[in-house]
Amino acid sequence: MIKAAERFTLAALLAWRDLSLDAKVVSAVGTANWLLLFANHTTVAATRDVPLWQLFPFGPDLLFLIACGVLPLAYALRDHRSRAAFTPRQRAWHVASIVAVFVLVPTLASIVLRETGKPYTYIHDGALMVEWAARKLLLGQNPYVADYLDTPLYYWPMVNNPALYHLTYFPFLFLVTTPFVWLFDKVGLFWDQRYLYAPAYIATLAVVPLLAKRVDNRLALVALLGLNPQLFPFVVEGRNDFFVLLFLFAGLVLLQRDRRTLGPLAIAVAAAVKLHAVFIMPFVAVWLVATRRPRTLREGWDALWRPLWPATLFLAVTFLPFLINDFAAFYDDVVNYNAGGAAWTYPISGMGFSALLLALGVIPFPQADFPFAAIEIAVATPIALWWMWRLWQRPTLATLLTGYALTLLAFLFFGRYFQGNYLGYILAVATPVLFLTAEARVPARRRVRARRTREIATAQRGSAAAAAPSSAGARVGEPVPTLATEPLPAPAGSALD
Repeated sequence: MIKAAERFTLAALLAWRDLSLDAKVVSAVGTANWLLLFANHTTVAATRDVPLWQLFPFGPDLLFLIACGVLPLAYALRDHRSRAAFTPRQRAWHVASIVAVFVLVPTLASIVLRETGKPYTYIHDGALMVEWAARKLLLGQNPYVADYLDTPLYYWPMVNNPALYHLTYFPFLFLVTTPFVWLFDKVGLFWDQRYLYAPAYIATLAVVPLLAKRVDNRLALVALLGLNPQLFPFVVEGRNDFFVLLFLFAGLVLLQRDRRTLGPLAIAVAAAVKLHAVFIMPFVAVWLVATRRPRTLREGWDALWRPLWPATLFLAVTFLPFLINDFAAFYDDVVNYNAGGAAWTYPISGMGFSALLLALGVIPFPQADFPFAAIEIAVATPIALWWMWRLWQRPTLATLLTGYALTLLAFLFFGRYFQGNYLGYILAVATPVLFLTAEARVPARRRVRARRTREIATAQRGSAAAAAPSSAGARVGEPVPTLATEPLPAPAGSALD
């Protein structure tokens, strides 16, 4: 039995080594998430969180678990057996089927359970709040001034939920929702915020592969992002992370193609949705100037302002009406509520620095005020400045995303709460860096090899020219020495290896 197990393990390792990059990533990430389905991957239900498979009745739940386990392994098996016959189109459809089973099927199940039950069940309170913020706006009320005691959010299963008194989201999220809510309410249909978030999830997975060049890298990138274990379960319950990531990655794709106006505009849309995306804006500004290498202040200003004025105008149109109407209410909801100091402050929770202080007794109770904002700024600022300097020296998207991800991690980790989807968002932002960096190395290696080849060819031509006089003076019948008898050694790693 031991020898059989040894042979099986060896065969499995050899088969794994032969797999393509995308097959390794898809099968590994899919299998890991399948195991997490039995305990860690949970979603909001009626009164408590339940594992995703419990959204289905007996029978379909088994089919769901079997499909989630079989599809990732089937991808690796098809790659191992078919090789090139497993075409990129077939691979893309297989990855799409895995994503659909893991994410879209339970999302649809959760929407159906909510529509056939009570409106405050099977949905995250943030999504529920955005729906009703849009209705408050339609009634002529400022969503940052109004409370939500007269909405189904009142019955959402959390005692003394501070979200009843504070709208923590930026304006664009409920502004873009308002037309849909108006239309659905007008015709008597049930609006669910996931009608907006689920398509955004799909669109994000369609946009982000454009950052990579190789097919295997694109497929691996989609798998790592779409099956991010700290992010995709939250799509099911209606969190807005992929709605932000859609515009952020779209902006990065446009910047990669030197669309210097549309790129920042798309990123500005993300920043108008959530605070997370605001932190990338300074890095984008540095990138815009650094890629032009201006020699004067005027050239630097032109490189910065010309691409950024549409984004600046969009942010002004989005925020100014609410800032002018009641700045104190906006500040209390967006800043005080999150940082501490509001009448109903968000309780300390999650897995960050604040949770550690609470566990150690440094902070007496979850609602207590604490100067987290000062700590966040003190830690995140030097990290941001260092990476902006690195970005100035090396203005690449990989450097931009690395600096943004690390700055956001420092800021959020030392904040009042650090949720699982915050970590998932940061990992999602950092994921393309792996492939951008890897693909940037390949042309660099090719340039080095081409330069070495030219150096060798030049040296050979010089040797041939030096040997020419002696060959001209040779007597008839004598052999003429050639370079082929004593070839120059090629340097290690050159194209001649």
